[in-house]
Amino acid sequence: MHIRPFDREDTAFASRLCEDKGRAFPALDLQTLIALEPKGCFVAEEDGEPIGLVTFLAYGKLGWIGNVVVSGEHRGRGCGRALLDAAVSCLLDRGARTVGLDATLQAVPFCSRARFFPAFEVLHMRRAGQETPQTVADSLVPMQPKDVHSVAMFDWAHFGGRRQRVLRHLLPRSPVAVVAQDATGVGGYLMARPGATGWIIGPWVCVRSAEALLTAALAHVGTDPVILAVPKVNEDALRLLRAYGFRVFYREMRMYYGDQEGCGHPQRIYAIACPEAG
Repeated sequence: MHIRPFDREDTAFASRLCEDKGRAFPALDLQTLIALEPKGCFVAEEDGEPIGLVTFLAYGKLGWIGNVVVSGEHRGRGCGRALLDAAVSCLLDRGARTVGLDATLQAVPFCSRARFFPAFEVLHMRRAGQETPQTVADSLVPMQPKDVHSVAMFDWAHFGGRRQRVLRHLLPRSPVAVVAQDATGVGGYLMARPGATGWIIGPWVCVRSAEALLTAALAHVGTDPVILAVPKVNEDALRLLRAYGFRVFYREMRMYYGDQEGCGHPQRIYAIACPEAG
């Protein structure tokens, strides 16, 4: 088995492999991940044929593992571990002190053997089409491209890494992008984008104005279904989401490798961006 950087000729294989990875949350497509991190994909091959891949993103002192996927007939033979180890090593070489990922519950033992420790559950929640709630008044403003830097700096303090590239990518794809901002600065933000089966809220990070941000998004969405994924440790988020009709339908585990100081403050994260990007 040989591990090498992703090549354009791998695109068809990689896209097919990622489509069948069994996650409940709509994914960022492979082309997007490669665009965000051109050197952030490794491919495992055997006898000259690709059999698995890993994608990852560098956020400064925090690295993120997006996908570790192996063709079915090659699973259980060490390919996944070799890919994961290669990605972690690359991220550490590029300055990361902490590496995170969201693991399916079935993959938790595999990640634990690779020295990742469980931090908290991520609860995937769904709101079926319902009547649009009344918005909560607050100092919300639409997010503009010029705001991405200040929002990213706010996000960094709570997520744990510099994901300005991800926010900049999501902004034009998010008809809902609002910031809670006043004279003291950014107090929170929320982005929402349409998906194949409804709307996806995330990322959504705040220290105040959580309900105002949520109702602004739901007012735009109308009666369409909505999904998001929230850290279980954010009890305020869970109370708010349940009050607005969200219910848990799937669970994953956020896990980290390395320095715990890079784990951020999940009590301020009301919705992740997606498993592939944190």
